[in-house]
Amino acid sequence: MSTFNVLRYSFLGAGLFYGAFHRYSLESAQHEEHATKQWKHEEKLIRQAKAEYAKLHAPKVTKTEGAINWEDPNLDFGKVLEGLVQKLD
Repeated sequence: MSTFNVLRYSFLGAGLFYGAFHRYSLESAQHEEHATKQWKHEEKLIRQAKAEYAKLHAPKVTKTEGAINWEDPNLDFGKVLEGLVQKLD
């Protein structure tokens, strides 16, 4: 009879330990998921704020005939030279 009580209480203790561990792992996963959602939401807000800031503070581009923006990183020197040669003709 004492062996039965030892096994019964051993299984009870093991079940309590497993239950506590399982609950901790579920809470941890839920907390991590919540943190990930919060992080993605904050990233989305930052992207929206950057886009709104860029829209509000966009440089004013005034196109004048024959003006060349030498600081433009997409400037094609070949087309600029062709345009200048055509103006000479």
